Amino acid sequence: MRTAMHTMKRLVAPLVFLALLYGVSSAGADARDGSRLSRKQLKGLLATARTAEDHQKIAAYYRDQAQQLSAKAQEFSERAAYLATQPATIESKQGIGCNCTSHYRYFSKIYSQQAREFEQKAAQEEEVVRKLGGASSPRR
Repeated sequence: MRTAMHTMKRLVAPLVFLALLYGVSSAGADARDGSRLSRKQLKGLLATARTAEDHQKIAAYYRDQAQQLSAKAQEFSERAAYLATQPATIESKQGIGCNCTSHYRYFSKIYSQQAREFEQKAAQEEEVVRKLGGASSPRR
């Protein structure tokens, strides 16, 4: 019983820490940039963007999304690396672990791909800004 409790604490503590860290970092981002766009605002801005400032806002949104997805990919990659060192404990009826390394590696790959796509979109918007004569350096 004592070993099971110790194992549970070892598994739960990092997750609690990551949840707190994510909450603090996202709260800091909101405070730092009070003009973050929602998806609805982005959709409207994409339809009506005419000025360099509009395109900079879109690029900033894409960069923010890419950063969040990269962080998520990193978390999943770290979790996969950790689980690779642990014995399999939970299996489904099909014999596949519910908390398995391949699950975390798969989603890490997906989040990395999505982050790259958002980075490309941000770069495209920044190119539009340069063509419109806006700021020459991208915001990161």
